[in-house]
Amino acid sequence: MDSSFFSQVDLCQLMRPRKVCVCNQVSEEEIVSSIKSGHDTLEKLMNDTGASTGCGTCMGSVRKLLVRELNVPKA
Repeated sequence: MDSSFFSQVDLCQLMRPRKVCVCNQVSEEEIVSSIKSGHDTLEKLMNDTGASTGCGTCMGSVRKLLVRELNVPKA
């Protein structure tokens, strides 16, 4: 893919809603919805949404969302 592609595409639009997992195009909204549907572990979230199953760079962000949504106190 050459740089002319990026001049033709609005990168901000590609990231809306905010993508937590860029590899699999999983949004924060999808992750939160999955957690609220009962996927309350990282493994369950990964299986349900596909987040963190590509390069794994987003795993920390997915974990933070899980902790936030489950209201887990910080140790």
